[in-house]
Amino acid sequence: MTKRSPSTHAQGARDPAARGGKRAGGWLLGLFALPFAAVGVGMLLLSVLPTLYDWARMQWWQPVPATVVAARLETSRSSKSSSYTVKATYRYQVAGREYQGERVAISGGGDNVGDFQEALGARLEQALRDGAPVQVWVSSSDPADAVIDRSLRPGLLALKMVFVVVFGGVGVGLLVHVLRPARAAQDRAGSGAQSLAAGMPGRVERTPGGVAMYFPAGRWWGLKLALALVGAVFLTVGALVPWEQESSGDVAPWLFRLLFGGVGGVVLLASFYAIANSLRVQLDHTGLRTERRLLGLMLRWHQVPPHDIVRLCVTESYSMEINNRREVYFRIEALLHSGRRITVAQDLRGRKEADRMLASIGSATGYNVR
Repeated sequence: MTKRSPSTHAQGARDPAARGGKRAGGWLLGLFALPFAAVGVGMLLLSVLPTLYDWARMQWWQPVPATVVAARLETSRSSKSSSYTVKATYRYQVAGREYQGERVAISGGGDNVGDFQEALGARLEQALRDGAPVQVWVSSSDPADAVIDRSLRPGLLALKMVFVVVFGGVGVGLLVHVLRPARAAQDRAGSGAQSLAAGMPGRVERTPGGVAMYFPAGRWWGLKLALALVGAVFLTVGALVPWEQESSGDVAPWLFRLLFGGVGGVVLLASFYAIANSLRVQLDHTGLRTERRLLGLMLRWHQVPPHDIVRLCVTESYSMEINNRREVYFRIEALLHSGRRITVAQDLRGRKEADRMLASIGSATGYNVR
């Protein structure tokens, strides 16, 4: 009979406790992440997307003269700032029938972003005093649906997107970080998938004559979230330029907004895509199939027969400076006879790991990697 060593017995006793501690820590981290995710997702679903939807459909509404019945600018003051809300009632006629509206702008709440609320309130109050008509925009399908100002207000939208990306990014990123290890463990146990090395954020499984790979959303989420924060800062700086300065004829505010706000917006969108997209790949003797999804929804897919694949190769994707050390990330692409390139593996940290991955795929599938 072989005796179990005390160290082995102690290690076995400690393992369940360690696993239990990790599970408890994961649950606590998930509970911490939920409010952040709720704020970001709620802002996106309840404010940003409805605003964009209303703005898009209002572009087809028709202008109609209206009479202002009541108008006032409400001020809400706090110790640090004041916010403004325009309230108005107006009457207008469509096809000989009279309607009454109260919607002033796309967003109905108050804010202090720029001087939009103050300028609109002053204009409506002046129209009320003078008895002058104002132009309103009316839906052709439902004349009872009208608005005075249908402008999108990019500054306010950018401010909301900061909440979506920062709070939602932190919350969703942490939830992905908590849930992904458990899901990956279940996948490995059920399908026999092999874990990739530390430089490869996903999993690979050998199939008859090839490989199946999956790169989930949330790859290197901490790195990409940090990039999103940089973009949010730039976008906020650009949005803080007073809008009234742009009407003064000075080109400097436009350039400043384009430089900071434009770059920040592009970085935010790119970071969101980098965090939220996933890639599933099947490569074998029947050819190549890839599925790219965004937030679980199919974004695009490719189906390539084997005779169209010339070779597989490693390409540098991007690099980051972390603690004065340059980290380079690579992807593996399938080069087609048409000259087109299709990504089959991505976010591979370090050339050594990327080359090793390329050699493994080539060996499993038989495709040329030189």
